[in-house]
Amino acid sequence: MNHKPSLWLTICLLAVSSPSSALEEVGAEILSTCLSERQALMGDPTAAVRYGLCLGYLKGIADALNGKKFCISETGETAIITQRLKQVYIGYALEHKDALRKPAIQTVVPALENAFPCSR
Repeated sequence: MNHKPSLWLTICLLAVSSPSSALEEVGAEILSTCLSERQALMGDPTAAVRYGLCLGYLKGIADALNGKKFCISETGETAIITQRLKQVYIGYALEHKDALRKPAIQTVVPALENAFPCSR
């Protein structure tokens, strides 16, 4: 297993530690990318890129903050875990539409904290 920091991990760490900027995704944008799965599977190349952004963003945050902000103990194939992250985020985002104007990290982290609390 490669333990070098990935580009997504670096981006996520910067997103967590830096103030919001004009280039930062908001929760609604990540939700939209996550909802592009159907079009991606139907062969739409733009939707495929957007859907990949959803999965990469969620996986990057999960990798960066697991054990610190939430505790994902699921094991198995990365693709299955990433699909679970997507399901968790979509459910949370649809229930908290008022939060979708916030930076995406501020919607993803609470979604994962709610779904994967750490027992302390």
